[in-house]
Amino acid sequence: DLDGTLLNEKGRISEKTKDVIQKILNKYPDLHFVLATGRTRLGTIPIREALGILNRPNTESILSNGCIIYDSNLKELQRNTLPIDYILKLHNTLKPYPKAIYFCTFEDGMIIYDKEWAEKAREMVQENIIIGDKEEQIKKIESGDSKITKVTYVAAGLDIETIKKIKSQLEELGKEYNLETTNYSQLIVEYMPSNTNKGTSLNLLMKQLGISKDEVIAFGDGRNDIELLKNVGWPVVMENARDTLKPYGKIKAKSNVENGVADILEKIFLKEGVN
Repeated sequence: DLDGTLLNEKGRISEKTKDVIQKILNKYPDLHFVLATGRTRLGTIPIREALGILNRPNTESILSNGCIIYDSNLKELQRNTLPIDYILKLHNTLKPYPKAIYFCTFEDGMIIYDKEWAEKAREMVQENIIIGDKEEQIKKIESGDSKITKVTYVAAGLDIETIKKIKSQLEELGKEYNLETTNYSQLIVEYMPSNTNKGTSLNLLMKQLGISKDEVIAFGDGRNDIELLKNVGWPVVMENARDTLKPYGKIKAKSNVENGVADILEKIFLKEGVN
């Protein structure tokens, strides 16, 4: 995982982390190093550049929380997208609530229909963020020109009763299409294609590479990392992780601010091992 795990509080790779990972990858060229994140391809390129792995073999990516898998050359191995009917129904469900905010993520960026939220997002993430017109985007989705991997709904600027009503409607819609749902907070919910998450995509990648779960170590801090951690032999939970995540860890790492990932990897691959 990247945000809150590999990256520090500024969303960057620390020099310590960079140094440790580069030493390990140079020492073990056949070792697979996989980024598993909610970000899109463009959102991960600065991280790959910082680590010096843009052209390194055996460096795959699981992006958009499992919706897309890329090989080392950023060639697409698999993509799962949301059903067109679902997007249209979502749009019609939220149409009576002009203040309701939702983002659509596609292969290389995010479409946000609210200018204020788009500006906030640009400050928080290194992504290709497009301020889109809803009706124009719906036409592209209907025609198949725009393929959406996930939708993020933000319940901001609405009264409590309206929030509850919308939440209930979206939950029912998600169940109708058997979608994967991640609640990041009381106000932010993410919907993805059925049976699609970091864990299912990692399983698929492991099968393609002929790697068993006992040969895999994974790091995470958030709710979208639970399936990732459940599907590896050596799950590591960050000290800064939510309490609900901590039971899924076999190993506990220091926080992302304290170079927790680098600390564990250094002990395993460069030193005496983890006690």
